[in-house]
Amino acid sequence: MLRALISPHIAPGTFRDRLRRLHQGGYLHQQRYAAPTGGLWLYSVGRTSLRPGERRPWRPGLTQVEHTLDVANSIVTLTRPGFALPVEVTGWQGEAEIRSWAPPGSPFPDARIHWRRDATIGSWPIEVDRATESRTAWRRKLIRYLTAQNSDPILALTTSEARATGLAHVASEVGVPLLATTLRACQDTLDPHVLDTRTRRRLPLSQT
Repeated sequence: MLRALISPHIAPGTFRDRLRRLHQGGYLHQQRYAAPTGGLWLYSVGRTSLRPGERRPWRPGLTQVEHTLDVANSIVTLTRPGFALPVEVTGWQGEAEIRSWAPPGSPFPDARIHWRRDATIGSWPIEVDRATESRTAWRRKLIRYLTAQNSDPILALTTSEARATGLAHVASEVGVPLLATTLRACQDTLDPHVLDTRTRRRLPLSQT
């Protein structure tokens, strides 16, 4: 996953060797994580990368790690070649980059995917939902988008079609444009169907 996000053109063996060397040199801290789909290595800043007297950075709990992994999976899925043609995905931003440039009071999606179709450019603010938040919490999150400067629809990736339908209903009540589908649907096809709150129809993503 890490290679796919930052160095997709480097051979897997070469990438693993570089991570191993950074870990051995103390630049990266390496931790084993037992994920539902198998074991993963998680990396964070190592002691050699810290300034004298600087404390180790905070490390997230298990729930946040699982959400972060789903967000990374989503970015890899949505930026793969041929996704949502004739829409062309041109780039992406993670939450940290979005926060660094956003004005005060702006919503902070989990990621943002930039795209182009003919002469039109746009983006999808990505919200990755693990079905752990209540309807009220989702409503509060969506209300922040009412102050956003653009009207790009949110692309919400969740766990099931039933949950996607529920998120679409909340977005319609709030008045925020939203495209709801599942992460699995995006992984299984290059042009997944989404629930579009603007048309109240289920359409291929490329046609929204």
